[in-house]
Amino acid sequence: MQLLRNVGNAGRQQPLDGTYLHQMNGTLETFRIVRQGQGDNVREKRTSLDGPTREVVRKGRGLTCFAPDKRALMACKISAMRLFPALLPDDLDDITRSYVLKRTGYDRVAKRDCQWLDLQPRDAQRYTMRMCIEPTTYLPLKVMTLSPRGDAVEQFTFTDVELGGAKDKRAYVSKLSQRFQLRSSASGGSEEAAAPQGEVTGLPQGFRVLRSVQRVLPGQGGKPVRHMVLSDGLVMLSVFVEPPPPEHARLEKVGNLHGAINMATSYQSDMQLTAVGDMPQTAMMALLKGLHVNGKGE
Repeated sequence: MQLLRNVGNAGRQQPLDGTYLHQMNGTLETFRIVRQGQGDNVREKRTSLDGPTREVVRKGRGLTCFAPDKRALMACKISAMRLFPALLPDDLDDITRSYVLKRTGYDRVAKRDCQWLDLQPRDAQRYTMRMCIEPTTYLPLKVMTLSPRGDAVEQFTFTDVELGGAKDKRAYVSKLSQRFQLRSSASGGSEEAAAPQGEVTGLPQGFRVLRSVQRVLPGQGGKPVRHMVLSDGLVMLSVFVEPPPPEHARLEKVGNLHGAINMATSYQSDMQLTAVGDMPQTAMMALLKGLHVNGKGE
């Protein structure tokens, strides 16, 4: 567990200056990332080197997208769903309920030696995460997400990396005109309440409700929607509970949003349930089918 915590901390905090590839759904994107500082003083900027021009800037807990136009800004928001190398959750205490950590050999990535660590699920309903870790800093140099069949769903790989970030503060400032704040520097979850005991039942083995709150989402006409965050220690799954459309317009659906991030929609009596997160599509739909939300969170 301490090894895993070291990997998580390095993924979020290790000063660096590098370039990485993001491979998914038959596409390949390239990003440059620079990072300096520690804790709430971390400054980080990742810049797309191909595709729509966009930058994701982190300052402490704050996270902001920058782009030259609205189309590129939307691409930036999608890119920010998975911020390599910080792919492990902050809190790892529950991870052993659903996953086993195994050392599976040695390799070389970006001209650096590394050791493979696999987070293997205890059932066949979740993804496996493979990480090749630099032995001195514990920085993940390569991360692969594998389907239950062993196919690569998503992959991040450094092509070059220096373990010390750019010192010039200008390297962390964007000059692009459009901006969207994804997370404020003050956000710490204090506005979100834990779910009441028994609000949700029927969760798969290892999952629990981390947070449950009423939110007003864009396109909902100002009506609050119940937003729950579920986790098995590694997977972070958002479930939105809202009134369903008319009977004739109800359509169960499942699809891919971005890399390992999928979305599924199902119906349960007088509720529409929508799940978004890094979980296989069939498993996500099965989770919604088995879920029971008491009181609908109203």
